[in-house]
Amino acid sequence: MKTPYLMAMALAALLAVSGQTNAGEKELDKNQVPKAVIAAFEKAYPKAKEVAFEQEMFQGQTAYEAEYKKNGKEYELLYSADGTLLQKEEEMDVAKLPKPVVEAIKKAHPKAKIEEAEKRMEPDGTLTGYEVEINAAGKKIELELDSNGKMMPIQITDEPTASR
Repeated sequence: MKTPYLMAMALAALLAVSGQTNAGEKELDKNQVPKAVIAAFEKAYPKAKEVAFEQEMFQGQTAYEAEYKKNGKEYELLYSADGTLLQKEEEMDVAKLPKPVVEAIKKAHPKAKIEEAEKRMEPDGTLTGYEVEINAAGKKIELELDSNGKMMPIQITDEPTASR
């Protein structure tokens, strides 16, 4: 009798935390982004077109994400307010995820379908892990895993997958 109650409470707490995580991301117009971020991005990626910007939290500090597509692949670059590159993300083919990452996802979410995957990298290009979006029971769930398949905290959005 206690198990369903405890599971419901754990899910409610998880949803509350994830809502706070997603609430921290805010779309910005280019003129709302610090000039140092724009200058650093445009110097490194002068040919990038249709760039979208967001403000979010990264390791406890406000950061600015620049997102663009090139040759059909999505790239995300995260900068501090002073224009220092903090992290890179690059869209990748789901089929190219390492076996330990796929196995960890299947173990945690056996019926889920992997929808999208991104490589996470340090500014120098060193791989730090993966961000994976899955469809589990009609909900979009973002998972963060290191290169060995160890799961990091998850984010659940309120966006049903049918609307994608």
